[in-house]
Amino acid sequence: MRYHRQELVLGQEAQKKLEASCVVIIGVGALGTVASELLCRAGVNLVLIDRDVVEDTNLQRQTLFYEEDVGKSKAVIAKERLSKINSSINIETHAIHVNKDNINVLEKADLIIDCTDNLSTRFLLNDYCRKNNKIWIYGAAIRTSGYVMPIFPDGPCLQCFIEEASLDTCDTVGVLNAITTSIGALQVSVGMKVLLRKYEARNDLYYYDIWNPTLKKLKVTKKENCPTCNGNYEYLTKDDSMIPIKFCGKGKYQIQGKKKEFGEMKAKWSSLGEVIDDGETLRFKNMLLFKDGRVLITADTEEDARSMYSKYVGD
Repeated sequence: MRYHRQELVLGQEAQKKLEASCVVIIGVGALGTVASELLCRAGVNLVLIDRDVVEDTNLQRQTLFYEEDVGKSKAVIAKERLSKINSSINIETHAIHVNKDNINVLEKADLIIDCTDNLSTRFLLNDYCRKNNKIWIYGAAIRTSGYVMPIFPDGPCLQCFIEEASLDTCDTVGVLNAITTSIGALQVSVGMKVLLRKYEARNDLYYYDIWNPTLKKLKVTKKENCPTCNGNYEYLTKDDSMIPIKFCGKGKYQIQGKKKEFGEMKAKWSSLGEVIDDGETLRFKNMLLFKDGRVLITADTEEDARSMYSKYVGD
């Protein structure tokens, strides 16, 4: 009887479909914590992917995290919390930066929900889903407003209405927790209709402003010269592994290096200072090493981040 109230709305057969579904959530932050919790409570199996750790500035809007979680992997902590909410679903986690080499981790998805904070990952996701005939749901929120768009293989794609450029981030202009919660919830509502094959339109883009309550449904058209729609999947071939990525947060950079042996790195760093090993990451000075070779570095500039990486990590 756990899902009785939901079944009264959707029906028992629909509930069975949800329980047999698997949704991949990329980014377990402001949108991702909301989306994952709602889907967890609805009985949907999950794959959680996030490259980051919890920071104190996240606690204002990222609903699964507590003060005690600061410095820990978002994906790992999210699974711990969600497993206590619903122990009957399968939850898989990957504390990785999704790139062209590991994007096949999305293979099992019946639906992918984008809760990321950067365009490069979204364009990679856009190319992958178009090439592999998968449906995904774009979501973004900033200040008091946000967007949601279900993107189908036979409809307009992300590159049809967003061009690669430097956009505002929550770090530069801020964001209210009420809008991130609302956008995450809207992604789930649309996503459930997609999973139940009850969503027919192929070009809907939802815009919502929560400060001056406004909900609009816009229409997106295919762009004639869109590279993705024309089969040019450039983001599936780009190699940006050693290019520092600036996070949505002041002074934090990510460098994707070669996979490291934790034991060797811990021994190396221990001779230079304190090393904290939580089983998933190694923390040394202002660096955090993940098992997949990624390093998060707190630094004033990209040059400083590169210098730290070269000095303490190597190739």
